[in-house]
Amino acid sequence: MIADSPTLSACLRGLHDQREQALAEALAGGGRRSDDITVRTAAGLLGTVHRILFQRIQELTLAGNTDDEIAGTVAGEAARAFDLLEPALGDYAVA
Repeated sequence: MIADSPTLSACLRGLHDQREQALAEALAGGGRRSDDITVRTAAGLLGTVHRILFQRIQELTLAGNTDDEIAGTVAGEAARAFDLLEPALGDYAVA
């Protein structure tokens, strides 16, 4: 239903954007502001992975997978996706 509705798709994108902004605010600290490019980039990278995993769950659900099948698939994919961010964000806390 969401994919077939431009209005619902726009609302979902807005929710993803709000989550990313809230994440930037949570990551800000240590003298950094939420509009700092490093903070925004970190939030954007993490938010993108979250959005992709959210879409993956939708795809698997629409394909008729069970909750357990979806959880098993997404857990492995999430680990790989977040591992890809490690080189970029691994030193974030000390940067």
